Amino acid sequence: MKVSIGGDKFLVVRGDGIPKFSEFPPLPEGFSGWIYVRKGERTLYYFNYLGRRVPFCGNATRVLGYLLLGGRDGEVEVEASGPKRVIVRGDRVGITLRLSVSLRGDHSLVSMEGVRHLVLPVGNVLGFPLKEAYLSLVKGGMGYHLNAYSRIGDTVFVRTWEYGYPYEPMGCATGTLSAAADFILRRGLHRVRTLVRSGDEGEVSGDGENFTLWHRIETL
Repeated sequence: MKVSIGGDKFLVVRGDGIPKFSEFPPLPEGFSGWIYVRKGERTLYYFNYLGRRVPFCGNATRVLGYLLLGGRDGEVEVEASGPKRVIVRGDRVGITLRLSVSLRGDHSLVSMEGVRHLVLPVGNVLGFPLKEAYLSLVKGGMGYHLNAYSRIGDTVFVRTWEYGYPYEPMGCATGTLSAAADFILRRGLHRVRTLVRSGDEGEVSGDGENFTLWHRIETL
């Protein structure tokens, strides 16, 4: 089964036992990783395209929640580096996370789930040298995910470079949440539409501490 949400594409593998990565089918080109759904469990077993198991991924967690609910409307708690609340409303799937946001003059520092994000509001996100800025952070010894965003109408366009990864992804759930939180708090808003490189449109709402990210889910 192939599933897409928030700029990520996943190959879903089902089984009864402990996941054996060596037995997973090949990952299609452009996919972010494998999600192993273990019968009778709500634990996220996510392996990224580098073959590493990642305890939490916002998009993978939402996919697992959607599958656990059988695609029906409702809420479910997924164990992904701690309990995570996933909400399904039709083809829209949301996840609520607690963020710690420190606004600075020209950037902000956001932390969630033990991951640190540096957020940069920029004038032209499509022309922003994201890779060079990320490599500069790494050279300076800063282990941050880097997010840059621009406002386009009533939407924020977000690009993310995840720490330790060789390529810029087509989307990142926690990166989108971080950038949207920066925008919401700077503007005194409660919600904003979002857009990532894949073209996936989403929405983020928040109260200053708890933020919810929504995207449409699609089976491929």
